[in-house]
Amino acid sequence: MGMDTDKGEFYNQVNTIVKKGEEFLSLLASMGFSPNQNKVLDRLFSGKEAEKMVGKTTKTIAKLYADDAEHKDFFMPVKSPSTGRSTGFSLKQINAMRDHFGTRPSRREGEKPFVLAVQSFKGGVAKSVTTVHLAQYLALAGYRTLIMDCDPQASATSSFGYIPDLTFGQEDTMLPYLNRDSDDQTLDYAIIKTYFDGIDLIPGCLPLYEAEFGLYYDQFSETDEEVAQSYKEEFANGIATISDNYDIVILDSPPALGMISINIMVASDGIIVPTPPSLYDFASTTQYFKMAQKISETLPDKHFSFMKILATRFDAARPTAREFVEIMREEFGNYMYKNEFKATGAIPTAAMYFKTLYDISPKDRAEHGLRVDKKHLGMLNNIFDEILNDIHQSWGRVATKSKI
Repeated sequence: MGMDTDKGEFYNQVNTIVKKGEEFLSLLASMGFSPNQNKVLDRLFSGKEAEKMVGKTTKTIAKLYADDAEHKDFFMPVKSPSTGRSTGFSLKQINAMRDHFGTRPSRREGEKPFVLAVQSFKGGVAKSVTTVHLAQYLALAGYRTLIMDCDPQASATSSFGYIPDLTFGQEDTMLPYLNRDSDDQTLDYAIIKTYFDGIDLIPGCLPLYEAEFGLYYDQFSETDEEVAQSYKEEFANGIATISDNYDIVILDSPPALGMISINIMVASDGIIVPTPPSLYDFASTTQYFKMAQKISETLPDKHFSFMKILATRFDAARPTAREFVEIMREEFGNYMYKNEFKATGAIPTAAMYFKTLYDISPKDRAEHGLRVDKKHLGMLNNIFDEILNDIHQSWGRVATKSKI
């Protein structure tokens, strides 16, 4: 009887904690939402920025709304409601200009959509932070980008202004596709447009854990070896149904070794492994590559365009961090990116308001005190330039620098 009472008290405590946690998350979400309960990209781009991003002079851009009646209303710069002065162009306008002038970058005819995994066995390595900022960098550059949030914790989904388990259920994730009754299903049903023009999302939420158990059970209960092997390719098959709509698909992986992680690896053309400069993270990354080695043995035809380590959460002020990065570079050489994702308090501060360093606007500075200096954006752009160049090389192109 006493045990039942204790058990009841335990469940009541857990329920209370969950309720209070969800209430607090909802409060935080409301701080990042607009009045119509949809997150919006308030950041605007000046005429000079638009000139660089579109690849046309400000004079040529101005003709779109000065001389062309058909496009005048849409391409007019956004004006301040209080002063009536032009404040800049939205990303949607920038991408429309790129489309109009034929300057929007994309994969070319004959080039396959690139599937990129951001993957690690360990949590707390800035995996989702890397995923979201990379996707926004690509979208700002003009690439059609899809994020697949394969992590039941759904941090990437949260970054787009959602409270995953309040907003989404298993029917919104990959689970219906994985549990399909026929072979003609696609992942179209799960794709949602985000507030960030050029980025679509397949959300994650806690029930996605069921995919882990389901895939494991299906594979190891199957007596036919070829069929059992096919359960490692479920994600790849799903991505193939929708990838033609995108230039780049980014998979945000759970921090665990399991069937989801194996499926992500099999589906990917390239892999980035975020690794903070510390012994435990270094050991975890080594274990990751051991798994990659084992998987490659079971899939002899599998080929990666690249597999590289990205040093994350790097605090240059700490001598031990600097020393460990040098050790990592000695060990991994060209399998490691030259630029580090430096530790900065600006990212978690912005995340409190469901913001990233790429979508902070003057309005956020006025209302929340958020600010981004060129040093932080330069760091991100340098990292992602390297990654984009790897993707370009996989397409057989020469290295280029982004125009953002």
